[in-house]
Amino acid sequence: MKFKVSLFVAVMALALSGCTTPEPLPTPSVTTTVTGTTTATPTASETSTATPTATSTPTVSETSTATPTASETPTSTPTGSATPTVSETPTATPTGSATPTATPPAGSLANLARIPWDGGPGYWSKFPGAAKLNNPNLFPVSVFFGKPEHAAQLKDLGVNVYQEAEHDGSTLTSITDTGMLVIAGQEWTRAEVGTNAGVVGWATYDECDMGLGCSGSNTQENLQQMNNLVAKIRAYGDGRPINANYGKGILGTWWANGTMDDFMAVVDFASADNYAYTSPAVGDAFKVSPAWPAEADPAVSAAYGWQVDRMRSFQATPGAKPNWVFVESARPYLSESNAKTITPEQMEGAMWSGIIHEARGISIFQHNNDPAYGNYSLVDIPADRKAKIKAALGRIQALAPVLNTQSYVWDAGVAGADTMLKAKDGSAYLFAGIGLNGATGSKTFTLPAGITGTQVEVVGEGRTLQISGGKFTDSFANEYTHHVYKITI
Repeated sequence: MKFKVSLFVAVMALALSGCTTPEPLPTPSVTTTVTGTTTATPTASETSTATPTATSTPTVSETSTATPTASETPTSTPTGSATPTVSETPTATPTGSATPTATPPAGSLANLARIPWDGGPGYWSKFPGAAKLNNPNLFPVSVFFGKPEHAAQLKDLGVNVYQEAEHDGSTLTSITDTGMLVIAGQEWTRAEVGTNAGVVGWATYDECDMGLGCSGSNTQENLQQMNNLVAKIRAYGDGRPINANYGKGILGTWWANGTMDDFMAVVDFASADNYAYTSPAVGDAFKVSPAWPAEADPAVSAAYGWQVDRMRSFQATPGAKPNWVFVESARPYLSESNAKTITPEQMEGAMWSGIIHEARGISIFQHNNDPAYGNYSLVDIPADRKAKIKAALGRIQALAPVLNTQSYVWDAGVAGADTMLKAKDGSAYLFAGIGLNGATGSKTFTLPAGITGTQVEVVGEGRTLQISGGKFTDSFANEYTHHVYKITI
């Protein structure tokens, strides 16, 4: 299928060609593959591949160090369930400025501290143009650059937001009339967006932190272009929040060196897209990040949660603004001969890793070059694969009312596991997955003192576990295995 917006194709081809400092992008009329030039690419591991795409350190139990800057890699001494390493990324201890004033639920969890966060769906109340995102029953699951005519099919699959949309001659109402929401990209004019309440935000440049999308000759010029574009959008005065998607700048290496904190600060919410499962070059880039845990395998679901922690580490107040994380749904536009295709099980594990690390939304990159699947790998795929993805997204959306509450600081006492603790309607929910460098197998979780329940419901799996001495044990068969535990408070 032909992309009407050839600039998107040019950006994607450039991003995935391994360039770190590209030449200015060609005019939108050029549709052929663009090859950038690099300034200094020290090793093969420095090769960048752009892809709209999270930290092994459990976000429910860490204590932060000083506020990091883009030129520094923060370190912390975690007290969470993951095996601590000096390179793990902190999430700050709750502070008054980051903690909403809502009264905590009754029960033993009321005495626990809270993870700093943006306020969940309530964050969008700051933006009149984002009213439809202010919904506790909606957990944002977006598709990047989706085709308008696919809106009904994507909605049926479990997607609820277009994070940009192809400008192919269709109207935005052809998307929003289905109930889908849109974050409009720069291809769409103010007149085309108008007062459409289904358009809940504006997108800026894609991966400007890497010099892609924008066209500066260095990171300061790229940042200035981002600031200029944000100022232009702010001047619209339409009350819509502004989004940017970033790439390898969150790694704390040479991309966006000294400016990543500013890139995060200039927009109202951000996402990151580094496809650890499918791109070996992305894995190599992770390994040279000073924040990456030694010996950890990047091609695991926990790498997506690590990216969320990296985004939070560049915020002046970690958790003050929402962060979304990208997950691929097939094999993205990758130039590597050894690129892989993600499985539905890996995709689900990656999404949950991001959520456990406090992602407020999931973004899906569906454009694909695996011959086994079509260009749109959420639509042009076999029924069995589509059914698995639909079921995975359904499980996330079913828990939206829980996910849209503020997490508690709690160390479940499990080395090699990532956990998140929440509560809703008299029940505690412990979310758990395998962390970076974590092993599969049996794991025993410790619950907060005072919980009265004697059984654990494993949500969506049709089984229960017994609590003994404030602990319970469960098994994790694969690195992407994750479970949700519900216990009466």
